Amino acid sequence: MHQMIELHPKADALDVLGLPAIPYPVALPAFQAAVANDGELPLAEMLRGLQLRAADPRVDWQRLAPAMARLAELLAGEDDRDPVIARGDGWALEATAAAPDGPAMELQRGDATLALVSRGTDGRLRVAAYLPLDAGAIDLLRGMAAHDRRDGDAGPRERCGSTGVGEAGPHRLVPRHAAAGGGSAPLPAGLAPAARRPACVAAEILAATSQAPEARAG
Repeated sequence: MHQMIELHPKADALDVLGLPAIPYPVALPAFQAAVANDGELPLAEMLRGLQLRAADPRVDWQRLAPAMARLAELLAGEDDRDPVIARGDGWALEATAAAPDGPAMELQRGDATLALVSRGTDGRLRVAAYLPLDAGAIDLLRGMAAHDRRDGDAGPRERCGSTGVGEAGPHRLVPRHAAAGGGSAPLPAGLAPAARRPACVAAEILAATSQAPEARAG
């Protein structure tokens, strides 16, 4: 991993983009490129740096969430598709705004539900995210979405029907099953009122995998 340098963009540049005035950790090459390009901001690298910082259990990740959400919006542009598929080498997942209508898992951090995770009829992982995802959460999702499970770990079809609780660092996956008699189970208490735009979720997942050139949205 490259050395990380804190980027402090000018206030007027942040105002134009609607970004808060906080330090943005970026890899040294991205910092050097920003300086060489007359201050053009490396938005994907800024998001990736915040995702890495927010993944630290010691960090107040919710303080970084507004900047992460805004950077994802800027990277997604006006893309209003639903769903949006993010894919890379050996993994693919579907970002959607639709709540699961069957067995699913809640991706939690502390008392917050970051996303609801389920599977489509084709077995592909489906993610409805309600809060910005840090690097640890994205790594967990990519692991579940992997096509090639050489280590024998359960994939999306098995994990999303699980009755157990899985933990990885500050994150945990908790089962959420369909309501008795069929239909959708109630959404978790305290969940954001609406799922985030799928293109924003795909953009932040791809930003976290920016070192993998094969990662793309479709």
